[in-house]
Amino acid sequence: MQNYPNKKNQSDGSGKNPQKEKGIAANADQPRESQAERKFKELVYNPEWITKEADGDIIGYAEKAGEFMVKKGLTNSKIRSIYGEIKRIQMSSFDKEKSAFILLKPKVAYAFGREERNRNDGLHLFKLIFDRSTQDVSDQKSFHNFCNFMEAILAYHKAYGGKD
Repeated sequence: MQNYPNKKNQSDGSGKNPQKEKGIAANADQPRESQAERKFKELVYNPEWITKEADGDIIGYAEKAGEFMVKKGLTNSKIRSIYGEIKRIQMSSFDKEKSAFILLKPKVAYAFGREERNRNDGLHLFKLIFDRSTQDVSDQKSFHNFCNFMEAILAYHKAYGGKD
């Protein structure tokens, strides 16, 4: 029985993997990192914006995130129900609406799941930021800071041309 080399790892003799050079993942079982995931890593999130208070860095974060979301196809209509629920909870009290807040995470996941086939990196970045920042919400004050953080991102999203 002859042993044939695996074409996936075959070299062209130069010592380099030609598929890797073309940008093909060396391990096809691992999904490639999306543009949203790269942007999320590039942006420097500070948990104290939620747990304590905002500082000047939050503005740059919100602006870069909002701009990216517009460029990558996030529309207001895709996040309207989530933002509306955030505002509804804000009008009441975090302590009374804690379960509604917790249930926002599956709503965001559902919105993203519906769009995933279209590879909407704008919505993906929103989901990554939402998921990360909600981890820091524990009381009325941190929820208020979270609301301000989301509002800042969505304000820049609109400023950069976010449409319905």
